[in-house]
Amino acid sequence: MPLPSTFFGVTAKQLLVLLTVGCMAAYLFNDSTEDPPEDLALETFIRSQEKVSEQVGAVLAVNLIRQVEAYPASNRSGYKRSMYAVEGERGQLVVTLKQSEQGIEITQMRSP
Repeated sequence: MPLPSTFFGVTAKQLLVLLTVGCMAAYLFNDSTEDPPEDLALETFIRSQEKVSEQVGAVLAVNLIRQVEAYPASNRSGYKRSMYAVEGERGQLVVTLKQSEQGIEITQMRSP
């Protein structure tokens, strides 16, 4: 018994082309959410802070909300300020970090 040459009105060749185009589109439009190493370092810093774990318990997720670079007139090198939403097993928190030549520090922690 020969195989049918059409499936639901579409030939096998057309089906193969549609599948190939669909896979290529999915690959191209894939939202690659790989974080740069710098963002991973900041996430690791947040997870390691005792102040954060005291507030929310074990950290389940850390998501970047906003990041701003500032270059004050008195300081040529500037600094980066990052705001993260932190979700823990006991609640949520918004953590603001300041990253400069001196290192990383938490400047603010508040409930969302």
